[in-house]
Amino acid sequence: MPILNLEDVKPGMTLAQAVRNHQDQLLLDGGRRITEKSIRVFKSWGIRRVAVNGGPAGDGAEDGGRVPGLPPDIDAELRERFSDVATDPLMTAILQAAARQLAVRQPKKKTGYGRR
Repeated sequence: MPILNLEDVKPGMTLAQAVRNHQDQLLLDGGRRITEKSIRVFKSWGIRRVAVNGGPAGDGAEDGGRVPGLPPDIDAELRERFSDVATDPLMTAILQAAARQLAVRQPKKKTGYGRR
């Protein structure tokens, strides 16, 4: 469980311990994924270091909810649009449902058979 300076924390990392402000208010619970928004909140409360588990979500440990068959540009756009709520399990499920719908709607490649 490394403890990192906030400057070294990247979106996608997972908190090992809850982060609380100086008034002991919970800012983000342990086990939650860190987003750009949560890093901004930590900075605004003067948090300088946090304990994390492992590294970013994209390190191969997990697929981060990626939907197979979805073009990378659409996947990146969805992840950007949902980045501020990525730690919410309900919003993650909505993101995955939206990605599946977009993957189904992708135009099929023509095989060259049939009429032109």
